[in-house]
Amino acid sequence: MSVGKVVGILVGILVIFWIISSPATAAATVNNILADLASAGTSIITFFRNVV
Repeated sequence: MSVGKVVGILVGILVIFWIISSPATAAATVNNILADLASAGTSIITFFRNVV
């Protein structure tokens, strides 16, 4: 097994443990990440609309 695969498995296990142990916090974190990505996407679209 490569080191990258082992690290990936460990990260996956930790994420599952985090979701099980505090689902509200995990959900809030995911919502914040998605909101930030949506904001970044909107900013990029606005930029390109203003360039053209």
